[in-house]
Amino acid sequence: MKRKRKHRRRGRLQAFKGNVWIMPSIQVAREVYQKLLAPFLDTKPAEWTLVAGFFEKQPMLAFLWDPTRNSPMAAEVARLATLAGGQEMAEETKAVLLSQLLARRIGLQAKEPFDTLTAHHPKGKPVWDLDD
Repeated sequence: MKRKRKHRRRGRLQAFKGNVWIMPSIQVAREVYQKLLAPFLDTKPAEWTLVAGFFEKQPMLAFLWDPTRNSPMAAEVARLATLAGGQEMAEETKAVLLSQLLARRIGLQAKEPFDTLTAHHPKGKPVWDLDD
């Protein structure tokens, strides 16, 4: 019996690394998001996710990435988030948010044709709140 492709994809997604920064304001989070999004769209979107929004009523910027391919991108996100005044989210809270992002990513990818996934909000919104 052949192994289903879905299982391999899910295992690969679980290998993603992630980080989240609490930003000074939603405006700052949006600015950093916009600075990063334009150059990142030239890379393969199935290997990363960038999200700006609110989590537990705090403005945040989150980045999920495939560590085997996107380490330079992760370093650039960390650099810009820190320069903008972002502080890393506490580990316990960060784990909750990253698990929600990963679950949402897996769900969206299951709906996307040709195994593609856009790295922004599925409805084209530049910012989204995972609490809704």
